[in-house]
Amino acid sequence: MANWYKQLPNWLTFLRLALIPVFVVLLVDPTRTGLNWAAIIFVFAAITDYADGWFARRYKAITDFGKLFDPLADKILVMAALVMLVGLRDESCQSFVPAWMVVLILARELWITGLRAFAARDGFVVAAKAGGKVKSFLQMASILLLLLNDYSFHLLGARWTCQFVGLNLLVISLAFSYVSAVDYSLAILAPHKGSLADLTKRLGSNMLGESEEGAASPEIDKSKSEEKEPPFQP
Repeated sequence: MANWYKQLPNWLTFLRLALIPVFVVLLVDPTRTGLNWAAIIFVFAAITDYADGWFARRYKAITDFGKLFDPLADKILVMAALVMLVGLRDESCQSFVPAWMVVLILARELWITGLRAFAARDGFVVAAKAGGKVKSFLQMASILLLLLNDYSFHLLGARWTCQFVGLNLLVISLAFSYVSAVDYSLAILAPHKGSLADLTKRLGSNMLGESEEGAASPEIDKSKSEEKEPPFQP
């Protein structure tokens, strides 16, 4: 147990997984107090997500287990929260989250989970990328705000509801999630092509080269035609 702190990131991951059933039970038939407790548990689970990554980097305790199960625990937490939020209704009987958004998010998460399993079969572990981390942060922030949906705050001279801000953050996270999904897919299915940023950069360079070549070609043709034109003789 001398190096117990190197196992701490994995323990935090297991703790996050253990909190998910408690979180779900609080959302089965929630009161305002129940939603507040669910929000507290969700924030605590999100903090463990940050803490296990920090401890893993701080004590050089990054393992293949952590690379695989840390994002998996995040996905289960987020998917459980979104599915439960679809079933909740506000005062106007509207769902806290539109079902179509949850379907798109779940489809993306299942696709990435399948890709990770496919890569792990060949001993290839894909760590979380920057785009995926931004997506996770936006999703967790939006879920927290949606849990506090009937609260509001004043900012920039306007009154904002947590429901409105949470839904818009979820839409932004949806865009990030599909961009990062393309990046993950390229990294696993076509690693020789590089990341999405590399592919976009090469495509832009090719298009720029073609446009420059097209712009230069008429000048070459014009110079050739001028050389071949006979001199004017009165």
